[in-house]
Amino acid sequence: MQKITLILGTFNFLYIYASNVFFIYFYTNHFNIISMLAGKSFRSSQPLIVLVVIILIGFYFHGGHLNEFPSHIHAWAQSDRYALALGFVNNNLNFFKPETFTLNHQFPHDWEVSSTSSITSVDFPIHDYLPAVLMKVSGVNSPFIFRLYVLLYSFIGLIFLFKLSHKISNSFPKSLFITVFAATSPVFVYYQNGFLPTIPSLANAFIAIFFYYKHLENSKNRHFILFLLFITLAALARTTFAIPLIAVLGIEFLRAVRKNDAVKPKIAPVALSIGLLIAYFLYNRHLRELHGSIFLNEFMPPRNLQHAQELIKTALNNWEYHYFTKAHYAILAISLLISSLFIFIKKVKINKAQYLFIATSGVILFGCMLFSTLMLRQFPAHDYYFLDSFFIPIILFFISAVSFIPIKNTSTTSYIASSVIIVFTVIWISGSKKIQDERRKTGDWDKTMVTINNFREANRFLDSNGVAPTDKILVLDAHAPNIPFILMKRKGYAGMSTRPEIIEEMLDWDYNYLVYQNDYFLSDIYASYPEIINRVREIAYNGQITLCKKWNQTSPLSLEKYLGFDEKIAAFTASYDFEDEPDKQWRNTTISTTQAYAGKRSSELTSSTKYGATYQSTHIPELKQQNRILFLNTKMLAVDEIKNCEMVVSISEDGTNTYYKSYNLKNPIQKPNQWETLSLIYQLPQVKSDNYELKIYTWNTGEGNWLMDDFEFNLY
Repeated sequence: MQKITLILGTFNFLYIYASNVFFIYFYTNHFNIISMLAGKSFRSSQPLIVLVVIILIGFYFHGGHLNEFPSHIHAWAQSDRYALALGFVNNNLNFFKPETFTLNHQFPHDWEVSSTSSITSVDFPIHDYLPAVLMKVSGVNSPFIFRLYVLLYSFIGLIFLFKLSHKISNSFPKSLFITVFAATSPVFVYYQNGFLPTIPSLANAFIAIFFYYKHLENSKNRHFILFLLFITLAALARTTFAIPLIAVLGIEFLRAVRKNDAVKPKIAPVALSIGLLIAYFLYNRHLRELHGSIFLNEFMPPRNLQHAQELIKTALNNWEYHYFTKAHYAILAISLLISSLFIFIKKVKINKAQYLFIATSGVILFGCMLFSTLMLRQFPAHDYYFLDSFFIPIILFFISAVSFIPIKNTSTTSYIASSVIIVFTVIWISGSKKIQDERRKTGDWDKTMVTINNFREANRFLDSNGVAPTDKILVLDAHAPNIPFILMKRKGYAGMSTRPEIIEEMLDWDYNYLVYQNDYFLSDIYASYPEIINRVREIAYNGQITLCKKWNQTSPLSLEKYLGFDEKIAAFTASYDFEDEPDKQWRNTTISTTQAYAGKRSSELTSSTKYGATYQSTHIPELKQQNRILFLNTKMLAVDEIKNCEMVVSISEDGTNTYYKSYNLKNPIQKPNQWETLSLIYQLPQVKSDNYELKIYTWNTGEGNWLMDDFEFNLY
């Protein structure tokens, strides 16, 4: 950890120092730079300027997150890739046996069948393997290695995007403008230092297209071979990048038919490229049939046209301004409009290479439309599918559009061009930063982050309780399959469903220990399968997770006895049966006499009411003595339909919220129009201030109709 801290500190220092030097130099020498725009000395420094801009933008967004565990949006998918890298480290870098930590697989049995193997089929995992090699050599298994690898790969891709743009436009300002446009796309930025193979494959695609454009210019076979090399690498790791390969092969076939290019020298490299793709596809299918997979490998088209329209609408509602910011869209539209005017009105000449480049871009776009149709059900929830598909053709058309807008080579126009680049760079970075902040928001509703925090010290906890590194662990309600196991540094079975029949079946699997998160035991596991308290026995408990062994209890336990509360005296108790008028601690107690669990009265929460019965207290001395466990019991009835409703416990000190935890009643309440017992546990921190308030209340987020009766809570 000290190594990582030192490296991160060094990077942050270099970033701050370099950014200050760069911008001071730029502004103090601005007019000199502009006067040099057409000069040889400036042209020789262009690659360095581009590299500095790319690195500064990259480290501005990611300098503080390079050692972050996979979290936030799509943490599941990203943690699976991190697990693959760790799997290679653990299996002595055996490339042909990719594995994670889970002994059950999503495909084809939806996590519901146990296995003895953690091997999984996966697209050519070169971008998981190379970080694993670096981890093995350095002895550091931190996310830092993986994130830095992907970030540096993205820099290479952006450099080649600049080179491609410069080849087509023959303009440094235009090419830098295009590169910054791509580098500040919010979805690109978010995954730029992530764990998915999309960014390295995207970089390889830009490299490949650069060499293909050079081939269009000079017909040199070596450039075509380099195109095939990089696009094959891109497609092996991420199948969707076969679209540019197919597009180029289609264009080259048409050129061959028209006898515009030699065919024979291309046959062998094309056959090799296609042969490699087919060979790994067959091997991957073999892995899937033998071991199963945790990665999707099937089409997910819409059911019909109406479903397609709904999916597209949902995807745009979710991700429209995550693909590009409003300023990106504005520049894209303006560029396409102005370039069209110059092409059709001013009759700007298009050379042969540019014409073929536009044709190739169009074929790639058509291929992406076909792909998106086949995978449309994935787009509403998976923003990175945009990077796999439409990002490339949009950038390619943007290159063509900007290249057709003429800029005179004078100091005035150069000054204007430089100013435009600076202004829009700031606007794009600012817009993308807002999106990044939005994507990184978290709270108690974020089960991924709660799971990460609950398992952070799990490895030490298990070690201290005699759990061997080779012991197999069953994690109930794992939420993201590999996250608990990465942090426990052990393999096992991921419980991805809390359906009672699934829990019952998993309890009979071959495991050494069972672990569950305390936050979700009562609300998700016990509420679904109450018999679990007679099937497992608690071994140890650290406040976040509980370690258990298999157990067949002959005489049924009560919940209080299982939790150990029957042997403890509550430090504080409060209850209300709603039969009498409430005391001063209660608010919002709308009384109903239509139904009650016991007696004649209950508390009512209607669809038009935001908050239900609320307990408030500013004087519970036991909260100031130490951390407390709040054990809540009440009876709930969902009238007609079960809708979202939160049971919230919060503590504020000196006007600032210091604790907030909510449980959605839609999980533990299973049947409408039927009284059910709701039992929940909250881990309360010690209160430090004299000016504090504890609140327990229902928050009617789904605007449903509810009844509550016999409310009680105890502090232990």
